[in-house]
Amino acid sequence: MKKNRYIFLFIIVALFTLFNSIISFKSFADDIQNNILTLERAQSEAILNSNILKEDNRSLDALHDERSKTIRQEKQAKNRKSNSEWDATLEDYKYESGDKSKEVDMKIESNEIKLKEDEKQIKRKVLHLFQDILIKQKELEVAKINIEYEYKQLKISELKNNLGKISDIDLKNSKNKYDEMVTLSATKRIELDNLYNTLNQSIGHEINKRYVVVLDDIDENFSIESIKKPENIIDMVLKNRYDYVNLKNSYEIQNLNLNNIKIKYTPNTYIYQEEERTLNNYKELYQEKEISIKNELENEYSQLILCKEKLNSNEQILKNSKTIFQNKYNFFKCGRLSKMDIENARIDMINKELDYMINKFEFQRNLDKYISNYDYTK
Repeated sequence: MKKNRYIFLFIIVALFTLFNSIISFKSFADDIQNNILTLERAQSEAILNSNILKEDNRSLDALHDERSKTIRQEKQAKNRKSNSEWDATLEDYKYESGDKSKEVDMKIESNEIKLKEDEKQIKRKVLHLFQDILIKQKELEVAKINIEYEYKQLKISELKNNLGKISDIDLKNSKNKYDEMVTLSATKRIELDNLYNTLNQSIGHEINKRYVVVLDDIDENFSIESIKKPENIIDMVLKNRYDYVNLKNSYEIQNLNLNNIKIKYTPNTYIYQEEERTLNNYKELYQEKEISIKNELENEYSQLILCKEKLNSNEQILKNSKTIFQNKYNFFKCGRLSKMDIENARIDMINKELDYMINKFEFQRNLDKYISNYDYTK
């Protein structure tokens, strides 16, 4: 009986311990998970926190209110028209013809496009911050390895100086190199903190909060041939570019104004000719913008091709560097190379990794920017 009671107590204690272990593990897992910041989450929070987007939405709300008011005024203008004593102004004609609501509709259209563009710009800013943080972390890794290397070199120089094999000037140069690496590392740390601070401000978090930022790598099956060429997307781009649509709508609105002016003023009057000049100016502006956007797309596409070629080259350079390091390491294991030779090869390989990362992110930025011209989820 007594033995059974001890067994029962042992089982209870064991279950309690297991339960606490599970709770502790879950808490630890949650802490790890909560410290991870994905790009998608950061972009979503930046959009919610953006004052620019809040202002865009307020402007759209005001325009929708203006449209409702305009519809009512257009009905009133049509009712007044039936009155033979009605002395209509040019503004009255715009309401009576329905041109005023067309004008407001065009403003709503351009502001909706601006809202989408501002959202894309915010997402792009967060992407760049993620990439810059990862690059800066890699630079710190390189700086740390360089500090360790220069410290070893300094100790060797001190020993040689004590033995009279190198001068005090050579020793001072070795000390300066070490100090430069320490200063560089401290600078990189400050730069990394500034990047995190900017990210936290963008997403509305405490400024001192730090995360493990996560960024998806390039799809291995990605092919540059899958990207649409400028001539195949230009119509879609023009339709969805705020700068172009805004200028074109200004032209259309001015054209409506000129049609109303014709009611009271003939083409030989100063007022008519002044409004006609304004119309022609708007036309020139949006046509020039169309040419500018076409050139911009061509340049973006060319830059994307060049960037991909550069990335392919850097990838091969990195592979060669890793092969060289592995070969030297094998020689080192056989006693045919010194530890400093291995350190040099390792530093070279890590620098090549940094170069590859920088070029990979440059390609991703160019790719994201170009694709966002026609893929509006980007």
